[in-house]
Amino acid sequence: MEEIREAALAYYEAGTQEQRQLAWAFFRTLDVDGDGTVSVHEFSNFLRDRGCRLLDNRSFFQALDRDGNGCLDFYEVLTLYYIIKSGRPYCDGCGVFLTGLFFTCLNCHESSHKTFDLCSACYRGRRFVHPHAAILDNYTLLTHKRLMTMGALGVGQPNMSQIISSTSSNLRPGKSRRERVKEAFEAFDTGFTIGTYATYAATVCSIM
Repeated sequence: MEEIREAALAYYEAGTQEQRQLAWAFFRTLDVDGDGTVSVHEFSNFLRDRGCRLLDNRSFFQALDRDGNGCLDFYEVLTLYYIIKSGRPYCDGCGVFLTGLFFTCLNCHESSHKTFDLCSACYRGRRFVHPHAAILDNYTLLTHKRLMTMGALGVGQPNMSQIISSTSSNLRPGKSRRERVKEAFEAFDTGFTIGTYATYAATVCSIM
């Protein structure tokens, strides 16, 4: 949850005066009795009225309640505001709230009204059923989107033959341990690049 808190605070502090006022208006909407904090009862009533059933539970409230005093101050509610506005997902495998790195279906992300998202444990253990194979973590998804944009502009597409040839020629015996470690890392990076670009190419081909 700490990463999400930091993101919420960063958006708030870097936002315009109007955006900050909206955040405070959101807080005052929850703080029905006007005592400057949001109780569990106020929290539950707000989420229930707006149909946010997945967020309406005590464990989620406790995760927001950073200082553990049993109520939420403005900055703790700010985290909730960010979560609701950003559409932060739950795992479609086990239902856990995704606070950090997660995996998402590329096809659903680009062409469906609902994304398909997984925690690391469910993705790693294949504890899910889904018709699409292209599933990327949220950081790799950004790289993929950049490749798509560059591809659409006709620039910056990686030359696969050069990458593979360069890596193959580097992986030769008789080198120092440091050189071998460096080459192993480069080989991993090459595999990642090829995999990401293959996903990009397959998506373009399927569209065409």
